[in-house]
Amino acid sequence: MSEWLGVCVLLSLLLSLLTAAGYVLFSAVRSDITVVTGSPPIKRITFAYKFREARRDARGQLFDESRSIGPKLSRIRVFYAEPTKVPGPQCRCAIGCILSEGENKADEELTRRFETSGFNVFSFPEVTHVVTTSLPHRAFFSVLLRVWRVYSQLELYIKVFCISAEPHSIT
Repeated sequence: MSEWLGVCVLLSLLLSLLTAAGYVLFSAVRSDITVVTGSPPIKRITFAYKFREARRDARGQLFDESRSIGPKLSRIRVFYAEPTKVPGPQCRCAIGCILSEGENKADEELTRRFETSGFNVFSFPEVTHVVTTSLPHRAFFSVLLRVWRVYSQLELYIKVFCISAEPHSIT
């Protein structure tokens, strides 16, 4: 009987390890990270946001709050500090939902609901040239991989190509 129990424990452990390994691989750990410079994936946007200087878990609360007001809207996070270099409690960001994109107008009732809940509304002007990255988002673990892998690739790309956010004029 004890031999049977040992085999069951060993098989359970093996199955757990295979499941964990499969989940990590499924979460895009082996996927290529694409970093490109060019036209932005989104045009002029209007979004409702709240500013937060807080740890990662407190920022998650803002995502949940914005999702409860506009469940079908795309969410956005704008960092004012590099999250890999600034301590968690001091990491500043704006988190919210995209209300409209391009020439589309934002729904006034939805905008009013966000403002009533303490969100600010801001319109980003259209930009012509951006650096973007992409990595598949397949599971919760994908978010952790983005922080771990994407920021380092993005930072390297910006350094290699000497990219800056300042306007340039060609003379």
